Amino acid sequence: MNDRASIETIPLYTHLDRIDIGLAALGVGPTDPIRPEQLFPLDQWHYHGVDAVRLAAERLGLGAASRVLEIGSGIGGPARYLAHATGCQVTALELQPKVHAIGADLTRRCGLDGRVLHVCGDALLWPMQDAAFDVVVSWLAVHHIPHRPRLYARLARALRPGGACYIEDLCMRAPFAATDLRDLREVAFGVSVDAIEAHVDELRAAGFVDVEAADQSADWAPYTAARLAGWRAGHAAYARVHGEAAYAAQELFYAVIARLFACGSLGGVRLVARMG
Repeated sequence: MNDRASIETIPLYTHLDRIDIGLAALGVGPTDPIRPEQLFPLDQWHYHGVDAVRLAAERLGLGAASRVLEIGSGIGGPARYLAHATGCQVTALELQPKVHAIGADLTRRCGLDGRVLHVCGDALLWPMQDAAFDVVVSWLAVHHIPHRPRLYARLARALRPGGACYIEDLCMRAPFAATDLRDLREVAFGVSVDAIEAHVDELRAAGFVDVEAADQSADWAPYTAARLAGWRAGHAAYARVHGEAAYAAQELFYAVIARLFACGSLGGVRLVARMG
């Protein structure tokens, strides 16, 4: 199975014209400049939006001198927020060419291309320079990446001594039923969802110290349930603008994630660690 082809079938990564449609509703044309704030409701595809990214920036003490690598940057929402809010330099690494291209275009139109460098590549293969970054961040992307110990070892080498890693991702709280595991793989492309302890052990084996793992499940489970309920409540309005197929694609994704959290097998984790 080709990982890139599979990840591109995730409902969240289909109907990507929804970004342009959302901007058009704000009176922003397809080539017009964009204020970063106009994108925040559209480009933050993780839990709690800019609040989650703001928390990371504060926890990590990011500023204009910080060099940041984001793994699985999507259309660039967190990278743009960090650059806009703190002035840091961000390398935004994304596997999918179409998603990468959208992100680079949005960043250019926001006037942030001097602070955000978009790179299309595989986190397991892209040539990361040793000790090139102060911080590595990732939101809901690591579970898409196979060979997680190899990823963590690469991130450790890419960080300077004393650098930090900040990851929010899905985890396993209990074994998945067969049908749930199938949906996790096929709908969410969760190819490396594992217990929190496995992440901690792998980060330490890669050379990280002071590894903190905070279980986010009690927060993310109701969040995903509320997201699904809100999505369904807005069905008619969204479908009228974007079409029924676009609505149904995201409903499928939101429904599967909410169900997996509700059954107690799927959870969330925030991992913070530093290099010695």
